[in-house]
Amino acid sequence: MRKAIRLIAPGFLLLLAGILSTLFVMTHNRRNAMRQGIPDSYYGLKHKGAGLYMGLKEHATEAKDKSSDLYVAPSKTATPDPMGQKCPYAEPDAARARPLTRAVVVYLSVLGLNTSLERLTWCMRSLLEVVKTEPPAWRTDIVIYTENVTLSHLVDLGCKLTPRRKASDPFKCILVKHIPISSRIPTAGSTDYEKDLVAQLREYPPGDSLIALAEKSQAYVNYDYVVRVDLGVVFTPAFGQWLPPHCGLVTGTGGYGDQYNMHKLGQVANNSGTYFNSTVWNIGSTWIGSPSLVAEVAKRAVYWMVHLSKREFSPKTRSQAFWGAASMWPEWHYGVLGLYASHIAINEVLEMGNKYPFTQLDLDNPISLPANCTLDGPIHLHTYHLPHCFGAYNGTDLLSAGSKSACCDYAGYIAADSLNITATELSTKLRTIKL
Repeated sequence: MRKAIRLIAPGFLLLLAGILSTLFVMTHNRRNAMRQGIPDSYYGLKHKGAGLYMGLKEHATEAKDKSSDLYVAPSKTATPDPMGQKCPYAEPDAARARPLTRAVVVYLSVLGLNTSLERLTWCMRSLLEVVKTEPPAWRTDIVIYTENVTLSHLVDLGCKLTPRRKASDPFKCILVKHIPISSRIPTAGSTDYEKDLVAQLREYPPGDSLIALAEKSQAYVNYDYVVRVDLGVVFTPAFGQWLPPHCGLVTGTGGYGDQYNMHKLGQVANNSGTYFNSTVWNIGSTWIGSPSLVAEVAKRAVYWMVHLSKREFSPKTRSQAFWGAASMWPEWHYGVLGLYASHIAINEVLEMGNKYPFTQLDLDNPISLPANCTLDGPIHLHTYHLPHCFGAYNGTDLLSAGSKSACCDYAGYIAADSLNITATELSTKLRTIKL
């Protein structure tokens, strides 16, 4: 009997420790936590081929049944952003009556270049619709980080290395050269940061979008607010006069979270003494906020990418050959390392509203969204799963879709018109529409 107890006791203690750890993570900072209803689709995808986000069906269900948007007001001692700067759009009506500059920031990978350029063109064509509805004194630029700044298509789109000089300057497409991690070779004089980036992230190309944002924040530092998005988005006219609510950081939603990885991220944060709100799930890849706040989150996200890669993934699981098959999706998938890292970084920097205001909105809608795209929203659409929406159209049929109000029809119209206008013509229209 005593022998049996000795055998059982260690296992019981481990189980008890696991239960207590779970309870700690779930109740950590509970008094400041937000309570959020988590849709069933967030607990895990039904098929591995869903990629980085939930599948089309789950997206439609989530868009329809999503709980109310989340906002956490900052404490009375909080500042607007890490630089302590006054929010230029704290009074929306006044902000719409005076000059305001904003930058849409994207990363253009040369991997799958044709697809990347196609989506960039869609994005820029959609910005033409935005410019038509934004206040006369506003300017919306696009800032593109890329390895090759001499691509002919970028030249035709009027993209240059020259930054914006004045708030009254016309639309600008600004290029920023970025050397991808896969092309970097550490030397004896390299810093630990430079060595760690290459050692840990050389087989994670998506990480470059965060690294570029962190390393060269000077490209967007002078704008009133920044919109960091994936390349595959189409903006709607609702973005024309849109301002980030509460002068804090606004994010969308993603489909990477389940009970296991949210618990694991909480443990990683707590083990490092970092704030973590266990009730906020699935922070998306769209970030909108002040330049200094976005830059600080990006820097910390890069730190957490390296930290997670080094300590929470084995060399085998961080190889593209392994994670490309999504063998550990959705519980612990290296393919969404950037989303995991960003999740902790936003917790850390904002303390989920306790330090800076935090708002999670329904931003991440697919182009197949059956709802209408109106001036009330949504402000942008994601272009994944294209055949599910565009498959019903072909050729000039897509152009007629522009007269319809459904988001899918609007996205189809943007895609079709992008084929009927040259890059040079699009560039000219964007630059001259307000002259």
